[in-house]
Amino acid sequence: MSFDFDAQRAETERLWAEMAAEHDLPATGLLDLHFEGGEGSDATEFMGWLEDEGFDVEHYPAEDDEPETIEAQSAEMPLSPGTIHAEERRTTEAALRHGFRPTGWGFMGV
Repeated sequence: MSFDFDAQRAETERLWAEMAAEHDLPATGLLDLHFEGGEGSDATEFMGWLEDEGFDVEHYPAEDDEPETIEAQSAEMPLSPGTIHAEERRTTEAALRHGFRPTGWGFMGV
């Protein structure tokens, strides 16, 4: 599956700029990354990879019309468009290998 990492980076930079224009953003925090499963996705393998990489992981099985989702939270890290996209890219590459796709991110300052 091909993925447009340049568009992902641009969207992260856009969102960060939008939030920074309205709020004082924290220098460090916990990054939350969200992924949605597709046909043939392997949640067990993907969650194992995320946990091995130091993420706290929540799994939500598919239910009714809602797709299977995984949320991964980083350890405390510097927050900037560059650091967020670096984690996005790294986890997206793994997600795609396991049949998941990224659906967004958020953060909590610490």
